[in-house]
Amino acid sequence: MATYRVRVRNNQAALNRFLRSPAGPVVQHVEKIMRETANIGKRTIRVDTGVARGTIYSNALGLANHVVGRAGSLAKHAYWLDVGTGIYGPAGKPIVPKRAKVLVFTPKGSNVTVFAAAVKGIKGDRWLRRAFATACPYSVVDLGPK
Repeated sequence: MATYRVRVRNNQAALNRFLRSPAGPVVQHVEKIMRETANIGKRTIRVDTGVARGTIYSNALGLANHVVGRAGSLAKHAYWLDVGTGIYGPAGKPIVPKRAKVLVFTPKGSNVTVFAAAVKGIKGDRWLRRAFATACPYSVVDLGPK
């Protein structure tokens, strides 16, 4: 039986360009997935004034030992649209006033002022998680709040 010796030399600079460079195929692939996630998110997020939809972004970064892709919205209330508020959100408790005895608000499309001691909140529709699961060709595990 014959024995062979093999010597492998890595071209570390070329490997780094391939894996981590913004122009490399790995970062470009992650950027494509994140861009598609943002586009699907813009189509599926609930819209009232359009602020959350207008601030949806995506990007990808090649770091020292991994590639990070990000997609989301800069609007503070986009998080609540995703996970929910009140009894439907992570806290699981009704929304109550902090400094007053009642909450006062006018529902959209109404002229009537409502006074309430507590409100249930809104159900989250997981718009960002659904968008990422649709855009990503790989299996996605949801590690966020239930």
